[in-house]
Amino acid sequence: MQGRVEAYYPGCSARTTERAYLRTALFVLRKLGVEFRLLDDLPCCGTLEGELYSRELTRKLAEIINREANGRVITGCSGCYSTINRGGGSATHLVDFLFREVGLERIAEGIVRKVDLKVAAYYGCQALRPKELAIDDPEDPRVLEEILSLTGVQTVDFPMRTKCCGGPIALKEPDLAIRMAKDVVKSAEDSGAEAIATMCNLCHFMLDFYTSGLPILHFTQILAYSMGMPPDELGLDELFNPPRKGFGR
Repeated sequence: MQGRVEAYYPGCSARTTERAYLRTALFVLRKLGVEFRLLDDLPCCGTLEGELYSRELTRKLAEIINREANGRVITGCSGCYSTINRGGGSATHLVDFLFREVGLERIAEGIVRKVDLKVAAYYGCQALRPKELAIDDPEDPRVLEEILSLTGVQTVDFPMRTKCCGGPIALKEPDLAIRMAKDVVKSAEDSGAEAIATMCNLCHFMLDFYTSGLPILHFTQILAYSMGMPPDELGLDELFNPPRKGFGR
């Protein structure tokens, strides 16, 4: 990794509904000394529309993205990660990159303050399935908990942490998708969580927009705060369910 300039692909929603994810992810990468260039003028990967109507479209989009990256891309969106790889491209999930290439020791060195919060780490489905693309054990992943634990949060296991949020079927079966999102949040709430941390643009939107109660945080918001990002730059007030504790609140 040393001396290499990574290509970071944010996905389309990182410029609209999920701006806080992009802002905090880039802060974390800079704090960790990762050299990167932002691929901010590329098309959507096609996770929703393309996967519903045309696999050929997603393959062409993956080709465009990887050609512009001149190799692999790093992305914080599980939908982008899965779609690019299944389309013949090469993508690494941000969580996997931080855990396996940056390393927990280096991340720990960047922590300057702790977060007192019970957090349910939510993986969703697209970074774990199919098995060949899984960033960790698809039945019992732990990489996100390992990263979050460095910030001082108490991670909370819950039964639906690897279940689908409903996002991939939201255009085709919106009512079912919303029920799935609500089931995920209820599972975390019933398990004693005070917030959910997501690692995907689509998962975050589904859980934050279609449910109420628990704060739905980007995992990078927690990490960025612990690394010194000012609370008013985290985008907490952009959330539909902002946290009422932690982060200096």
